[in-house]
Amino acid sequence: MRREIQLLQENAADLAREAVALLNDQINFSLEKFTEKELRDFFKAFIHEICLDLADETFERARKFLLKHAEFLQDLRIDERLRLALAAKKVLLKSLASMTVYASATAVRLSELIDQCVLEMAYDYEIEAMKSETSDELVADEIADELYKTRRKLERQKKFINSLLENSPDAIALLDARRKIVMWNEAASELFGYKQSQLLGKSLEKLAVDESLARSVLKEAERKGKVYGAELPMTTQDQRQIPVSMSVSGIESASEKEANFLVVMRDASELRKMRDKIIDAERLSAMAKIAGAVAHEVRNPLNSIILNLDLLEDELPSRQNDRLAKQLAIFREEIEKLNAIVTNYLSLSRLTKSDFKIKSVQAVLDGAIERFAQMMSEKLAEENRTLVVRKRYAEASETLFAMIDENQFSRVLLNLAQNAVEAASKEKRVEMEVALWQKEKSVVIEIQDNGEGVAEETREKLFTPFFSTKSGGTGLGLYIVREIMDAHRGEIELRNRPTGKGAIARLSLPLVDAPKAASVIEE
Repeated sequence: MRREIQLLQENAADLAREAVALLNDQINFSLEKFTEKELRDFFKAFIHEICLDLADETFERARKFLLKHAEFLQDLRIDERLRLALAAKKVLLKSLASMTVYASATAVRLSELIDQCVLEMAYDYEIEAMKSETSDELVADEIADELYKTRRKLERQKKFINSLLENSPDAIALLDARRKIVMWNEAASELFGYKQSQLLGKSLEKLAVDESLARSVLKEAERKGKVYGAELPMTTQDQRQIPVSMSVSGIESASEKEANFLVVMRDASELRKMRDKIIDAERLSAMAKIAGAVAHEVRNPLNSIILNLDLLEDELPSRQNDRLAKQLAIFREEIEKLNAIVTNYLSLSRLTKSDFKIKSVQAVLDGAIERFAQMMSEKLAEENRTLVVRKRYAEASETLFAMIDENQFSRVLLNLAQNAVEAASKEKRVEMEVALWQKEKSVVIEIQDNGEGVAEETREKLFTPFFSTKSGGTGLGLYIVREIMDAHRGEIELRNRPTGKGAIARLSLPLVDAPKAASVIEE
């Protein structure tokens, strides 16, 4: 229970005496119908029920209290009944105003609650008056019963509408004519971090980074009747700034204090990311088509150069001088770099062509490791370096299957392994550890190296197309890896090893059931 409500309950006896004293100062109130103790007990019990309703944000206890005390109120005129509720309201609001705790939202809710009590008293009095003026008691009872049913039906409809608003997945706020918040649903609390009790009676504009921008949106809705999808930055309780898509609609209302505006808000962060991603995808698609066409034209001359370089080396005498040998080696190395660049650009245009089949993840992984070890061992040996690959597979890892395009997924593994070797360029002994296990409904592959690790300032950019930390790199390797993983409905994560140097690349793929063996029995 909030502190201010607890203080009201603790001071209920004193507040009851103040309310009685307030009635004593008023004329035309029939105090002689009750003893002072009866009035104090009435106010004390009424304040207690009001406080419980405030804590639970309901009206049920106050309603039941008034029904229970109908006989107590029966001998009072309507104005006298209302004075009882208003006296309680005055002393309670006065008490809240004197508190040092934050209580303005409670004061707004208290005012609404006692106003409902006033309506309840007026309704009951009208029923009594109608019955007293009707000679046929049976007819009077029937009319009263119909009125009661109609009222209950309206209340149920109101509860239904409130339930819709409260349980909406969208953040919803209702504003009065002064654009003050009169309702704040649970989704809004989750989005901004503020509870309804903290914002009742406050301006929604105060949550905007630019109040004038929010004010202009609300004024436009007031002028036009509605505004859809206005995007503006808002501030959460923990001082984060988030983009919010806001739609505002005017509501016909009988009172300035009732809801005059319906505001629906959504976090536009994901929408903005999706929009940026679509723009990037369209841009890259166009670039991929151009790059693919150019790369295809470049590859033919490259193949011709490589072929002629092989012929040239065969024609040279076996005892060629060292200088010429070094020059030919440089030619071949540079041509291989060009060929790798061309391959990357061609891959951009082939990402959409996939051939998915149910594959054993361990079999695909073993095949990629074997090919990589054969390819790299000879190259590293020339540099007086060695490659050591350790496997750390979980038990029954051979039973893990996934939907895989083997060619594309093998490329992911080879690319990560190549990066691991390049990261350990200063090491004589290049160490890689490959792990495989199941986590819930996914199969996880981890590749660890003993390289220099990933710089924190560049980690977020590594999957960005055309961003590279390597001299002469195309910046497409990890981008293509991520695109292939996305096509496999998988995920990739790069991070540094918690102990020791090196990096960890973690891949996860959705598990599928093992393929059923084909039946050899003819039907």
